[in-house]
Amino acid sequence: MPIRQYFVWVGSVLLAALFAADWWLPDPAAHPHSAPPPNERVNLRIRSEHKWPERVVIDTAHSGKPAATEFGLELQVVSNQDFAQAERRSPLDAFAAIEAARATPSATNENASAIGGKP
Repeated sequence: MPIRQYFVWVGSVLLAALFAADWWLPDPAAHPHSAPPPNERVNLRIRSEHKWPERVVIDTAHSGKPAATEFGLELQVVSNQDFAQAERRSPLDAFAAIEAARATPSATNENASAIGGKP
């Protein structure tokens, strides 16, 4: 309830201030000829020598995505047997492959070392 009383009190004070300002301030001076009528206004036409880019026309008759057959690509179909074999593998097999790759030295020169030196 206090917020309602606040809005009523502040609203009534502002309304009273509006009436007091209307009574106390002078009336605005009437200048009927201060603004020219719309038919006598000056129309400014600005021309520029700037050459704008040509209009872009987008052809939406085709989908835009070229078919795979246009590029000579063939779809690779995974057989059900390969898919079933992939499901049987454990995610830990991937970590085993990483460890095997780290164990083999990658140096090809007999003077080079597979262990990285200090930079």
